[in-house]
Amino acid sequence: MKLILTLAYLCLLFPATAHAYSDPGSGLMLWQLAVSFVIGVMFYFRKFLGMFTRFFKKDQ
Repeated sequence: MKLILTLAYLCLLFPATAHAYSDPGSGLMLWQLAVSFVIGVMFYFRKFLGMFTRFFKKDQ
């Protein structure tokens, strides 16, 4: 049983070449995900930076 599981895992680790179809919407979806991630990170850090600047301005 261990041998069969080991062989199954090895088959999953080294798959054969897949001749699959990738529709044009998939690339657009990945592009949208990357852009929204970057914009989200920018908004998060802007809020975080604003919190720090307000904290240090109050001390002066």
